[in-house]
Amino acid sequence: MTRETAQFFFNKDGKRLFSILHEPDASARPPLGVVFCAPLFEEKLWSHRVLVNAARTFAKRGMTVLRFDYFGDGESEGKFEEASVHSRCADILDAVDFCRSQTAVTKIYLLGLCYGATLALRTALTDSSVAGAVAWAPVLEGDRYANELLRAHLSTQIVLHRKVIHDREALVGQIMAGQTVNTEGYEIGRALYSEICNIELLPLLRSATNPIMVMQIAPGERIEPQYAALANLTNPPLRFERVRELRFWTQQKRVFPPCEELFARTAQWLEQVAAI
Repeated sequence: MTRETAQFFFNKDGKRLFSILHEPDASARPPLGVVFCAPLFEEKLWSHRVLVNAARTFAKRGMTVLRFDYFGDGESEGKFEEASVHSRCADILDAVDFCRSQTAVTKIYLLGLCYGATLALRTALTDSSVAGAVAWAPVLEGDRYANELLRAHLSTQIVLHRKVIHDREALVGQIMAGQTVNTEGYEIGRALYSEICNIELLPLLRSATNPIMVMQIAPGERIEPQYAALANLTNPPLRFERVRELRFWTQQKRVFPPCEELFARTAQWLEQVAAI
């Protein structure tokens, strides 16, 4: 029987972070742990059920999985606008340490979705305490992602005022002046916005030395433009795959997709690299 334990732990700044530890049956417990890195904004809300199902699926296969909320997010302490890319990466490492302290796992991998996958890659590629990472639909172009966030604010202006009162340039000016801009209920400040725009993963991926799996998740087979350069990299520790699934981090009108192929291929890769 698998077991799920909800509990808080403290990050290195003394802030309480909420977590749920999924533990496999003790008789089948290998030295393999996975820390989930959740996406940001509404993508976290829409993907929640699928990520819970993924954690339970992996636990049934004998893996130990830790899900947690970053500082300023979910059930954890703090406000969203007080957190940044840097603070979330630090929280990931604190979650890795907590997972080790609660279990007997010897190898811990990160698994992230969307911008959570970007955080997972940045952390795994710059810290030797992490064995590797799986990135589901990572954001590789920070500027484009930031523009999409601001576009949501522009859409809200049109709904409320029937016109755009503050265009993108004005919104960026507000953020860089130290104000926050609300996007779908989330306050975006200068630290988070600047770090989202400035993150560069391709140079890190080119020199990766630990196992990295990047997965494009889309209904079709075509390689999406943001992954074109990644698909052509020839660094052996890096693996790129395409998985045909619905974009479950967006609002689903009917039911959440089961994502059986995504779960199976991810679990198989983790088991394979952990055994090396």
